[in-house]
Amino acid sequence: MTGVKRGFVAIDEGQVHYRYAGADESTPLVMLHPGPTSSHALVPLIERLSARRRIIAPDILGMGDSCAPARDDANMAYFAEAMGRTLDALGVAKFDLWGSMTGAHCGIELALQQPARVKRFYVEMLLDHDKVTEKALQAHHAPKVEPDVIGNQFDLFWHLARDQHMFFPWFERDAAHRRRANLPTARQLHEKTVELLKAMGTFHVALNAAVRHPSGERVARVQVPVFGPEWLKNYLPSATVRGDFCGGPGTAPASQVDAAAAEILRHLT
Repeated sequence: MTGVKRGFVAIDEGQVHYRYAGADESTPLVMLHPGPTSSHALVPLIERLSARRRIIAPDILGMGDSCAPARDDANMAYFAEAMGRTLDALGVAKFDLWGSMTGAHCGIELALQQPARVKRFYVEMLLDHDKVTEKALQAHHAPKVEPDVIGNQFDLFWHLARDQHMFFPWFERDAAHRRRANLPTARQLHEKTVELLKAMGTFHVALNAAVRHPSGERVARVQVPVFGPEWLKNYLPSATVRGDFCGGPGTAPASQVDAAAAEILRHLT
């Protein structure tokens, strides 16, 4: 495993933060993280993959340490276009693409916008919601948060970070929505909360773009080779079904991250 380094690159909106690792090679693997945090959530997976691949993992605009998006009503096509400009600034021409949740939504649009640059697109995790869940997510999943003198933002983000592991959706805190999952460690929850706090005023923009994004309809138009969950084949019959996956590498058991890394390398080497 190699060390994960960090850097910034400038685009029109400001500075984009990214993590990178691995030996220099002609075709990097660009990794787009899930919301609501940042590429910090990918570090355990980056560490495993970077022994075989060059990894570039930007923070999506408005998340982590990246600058804010240009507008509050930005859609996923905008975030993908900004990601393309970020890769331009990094001097990346062609690349393999990996995305999970918000990052997968962004990846779909990037693959549609720049098919000549994306060699293969690997979807780690992406959900196909029913209409009721979709409507609830659009209404409550990513509220705009402002600081106050009582410090309510600290309590809200701690519970958001924790309750994502206890309920789905995280804001439906009842037995019907209880998840059968173990909580991360206190340190992992703390680090996730810090990532949320850093992007307090802007993290909601990309998340809301993701829950409004018609992923099935859009992935059906992707022309590059796609690997992902089985439901993608309902929209894109040519997709290859991947096996082991890891929804949250930053908070998952090491064995799950190991299995996910092995599956990614099986398809993308």
